[in-house]
Amino acid sequence: MNFNPADEPLRFYNSKEWERLSEAVRKMDHYQCVLCGSMRRPLIVHHVKKLKDRPDLALSLRDPDTGERQLITVCKRCHERLHPEALQEQKSAAKSEEIASERWD
Repeated sequence: MNFNPADEPLRFYNSKEWERLSEAVRKMDHYQCVLCGSMRRPLIVHHVKKLKDRPDLALSLRDPDTGERQLITVCKRCHERLHPEALQEQKSAAKSEEIASERWD
């Protein structure tokens, strides 16, 4: 990969390398959430150490320093629990859109 995944996450998550690796991770985890056991779709491959903090681990199954899993399969509900800040951002964006769409012409 000849770009920084943290700088271009959309490009990274659409790359063939990520597609292949994320499918291998889901298969390794038996297509179920490693946190709650759910098999409900969508199943998301989660970076334990955030992509923006550790872009060097973007395509690493394990952290070479600790040996711990870096990529795990989680259901949408567990992923939202792991990233509560993303839900806040979505709510703020929706509220801004709602306010912006109201017009007083």
